[in-house]
Amino acid sequence: MRTLVLVASFATAIGTAVAAVEHRHDAFAKTVQPFLNIFATERKTEDRAFSLKIRLEDSTDLPKEMLGETAEIAVQVPDKLRLHGPLMGETFTLVRDGEKIWISPGAKARALLKAATSGKALPPADKKAKLADFALPFSEKSLVFLPALFSVKDLGFEPLDGVDCRVEDVTLMPELANRLKVEGWVARLWITPDHKPARVTVARKVWHIVARVDDVQFAKELPQATWKPTQEEESDVLELSPKDYGRFLAAIWGKKGKR
Repeated sequence: MRTLVLVASFATAIGTAVAAVEHRHDAFAKTVQPFLNIFATERKTEDRAFSLKIRLEDSTDLPKEMLGETAEIAVQVPDKLRLHGPLMGETFTLVRDGEKIWISPGAKARALLKAATSGKALPPADKKAKLADFALPFSEKSLVFLPALFSVKDLGFEPLDGVDCRVEDVTLMPELANRLKVEGWVARLWITPDHKPARVTVARKVWHIVARVDDVQFAKELPQATWKPTQEEESDVLELSPKDYGRFLAAIWGKKGKR
């Protein structure tokens, strides 16, 4: 009798543990939904902004000296963006604040743009160019059916700095991937128990990049200083018009090469 009780107790414990493992789609949705909700006009949260830090761990064409370098990203809808981090051997800050765009250090950015555009056939500048507000690449109604937009493969759990993270491979459904022209891309996510991304790998064929994600914060609004040059940066700033902003990104992307 005692043996049967022990067996039953063991079976119950195993069943409870299995039931406690969250469904792979639920874990994924709870991780990405807060970011996507930022861009939804009919959001269910007051958060309109997020910031995070990324540490580069590995990349197919990343110089060894850049390993461990940190990049910072800040976004606030409808039209504010701040990027700070390494680019082609330099550390740059690029900010979009509505229709105003600036880069620091400006002298290096100007030289980089000149070098990147040298001999390159870029599209002519559109003098009437305007920057659109940030928006989701799919219908907001689709947020309700978020798991249906992605294929999620569960890879189990893996410890990361002492935290047991859920690991999942994620790809866009073929129709959406084709529309966004991102066929063949696969993202691997390490998800913390409180549904924060801890590591992200993005890969396609023979190219990949691996980054740790730190200090993820959501907010109703980020400080105004986020969009202003620091005291160190303000002495060397290059301002770009919307028409030149697109050309700058096209030149840099062309310089790095398409993946």
